[in-house]
Amino acid sequence: MKKQFIRTRKVRFAVITAVLTALVITVAVLANAVFGTLAKRYGWYTSMLATESYDVTDDCFALLGEAFEQQPDAEVEIIFCDVAENLMEESTRRYLYETATAIAERYPDQLTVTCHDIWTNPNTVRQYTSTVNPLTGETVETALKSTSVILVSEGYHRVYALEEFYVFKDGDTSQVWAYNGEKKLAAGILRAISEEEHIVCLTNNHGEIFYDYELLYLLDDAGYSIVYLDLYKDPIPENCEMIISYNPNSDLIADEELSAVSETDILEEFLSEEGHSFWVFVEDGTPELSHMESYLETWGVDFSYYESTANNAKYRYMVQDSSQSLTSDGYTIYGEAVKSGHSAELLDGLDRKVVFKNATAMKAAQGFVSNGDGSFVKGERTMYSLYQSGSNAVSWANGNPVSGEGAILMAMTEQKNSVGSSYVGVISSVDFSAEEFLQSAVYGNGDVILHTMKNMGRVLVPEGLTIKPFSSTDISTITTAQMLYWTIALAAVPAVTVTLVAVAVLVRRRRA
Repeated sequence: MKKQFIRTRKVRFAVITAVLTALVITVAVLANAVFGTLAKRYGWYTSMLATESYDVTDDCFALLGEAFEQQPDAEVEIIFCDVAENLMEESTRRYLYETATAIAERYPDQLTVTCHDIWTNPNTVRQYTSTVNPLTGETVETALKSTSVILVSEGYHRVYALEEFYVFKDGDTSQVWAYNGEKKLAAGILRAISEEEHIVCLTNNHGEIFYDYELLYLLDDAGYSIVYLDLYKDPIPENCEMIISYNPNSDLIADEELSAVSETDILEEFLSEEGHSFWVFVEDGTPELSHMESYLETWGVDFSYYESTANNAKYRYMVQDSSQSLTSDGYTIYGEAVKSGHSAELLDGLDRKVVFKNATAMKAAQGFVSNGDGSFVKGERTMYSLYQSGSNAVSWANGNPVSGEGAILMAMTEQKNSVGSSYVGVISSVDFSAEEFLQSAVYGNGDVILHTMKNMGRVLVPEGLTIKPFSSTDISTITTAQMLYWTIALAAVPAVTVTLVAVAVLVRRRRA
């Protein structure tokens, strides 16, 4: 009789528990549905965008302070095309207005901020409607808007659209997710007070393909005017400091039997002058470029290939590291900075993760002798390995693993000239300069490029001034290996905890 009572009580408790659980779930679902309907009907929403002011960082003040020390007579006017009251009412314009006024307050002798109501008095800014496009060099007519911002110095002006001071999700200007006003405004001020024109040439006669234009914007922020160059036909501009071959798909012309013009000779003459540099971006899908690669070998950089005996074909190495990858296929990897010798000195101050996507493998060219610290020397040229693959990386070619040795992912070679130095750099990933990695508050790809320019003598660049996201992006630093670890941990810990508690309860009941 006692056992029957216990069983009846257990059944009654089980039924009551099930009913209460069902009621709680039903009430929660109904409450959520009712609240959702009311929120949609009456607009009960709170914006998750940041509404606070963005203070100007010490790095920005230090950069501009150094620039004004070098040019104490420089003066810049920042013009907003609306009255201050209107600027303060709308957050996206307010952020930029507050940044500009904060900088002007720090440097009142060099910077002034003025506001003009262009609707009631358009003549005050009419002289700035003609401007030079920094990406093409063409003079264009700019239709000024109330959101336009103009930077003016002696003999110079440039009109910025408000959108240039923000970062948008996937390029959609309706989805702003980060503020970039500090960096963009500082870069604009540096450009306005520059006494010399600095030119970077992008080769365009070797099948170069740009997947996006973020690298061009970065070069513009660094103070360069961009010129497109047919290296075979066009003379190199007099003020050109850097030539970039970005994602080339056809080779340099260097065969004297076929042409009287040798592009390698042109590059060699260009690089004989102090401060000049030549940079190449390639990837695992870049076709073999025998003349280009032979020329880079003379500067200490050699590309790794697998030669198939079956078909006498050559396959470029593809670097994979599943333990340090942002993607499941293992081909979007973190590069490891060389931490010894002059290579470490060249990267001093850079602490954010650097991403190489679809990278090919490089190594020191034959004849360059290792110094034991990531650098290799031959004559007047020293090649510095700056970033390498991790210890778990494997290189693949033609669908098979071909090497477990570390690969160089970014290299820079310095040549000592009679007066100073010139440089050749190679980055083994075209996507290194992709928008997702340059427009990031997490990754350091953009800072690496700017820092390298600084090492080559381009001192005043907006290095270290990052975008300021409206929401956190820290999760984007987690690799696939870390994701797997945390997934297992978060799945296992609750299960193990519940099991242990259940066992403890059963043991206690049995003993009772």
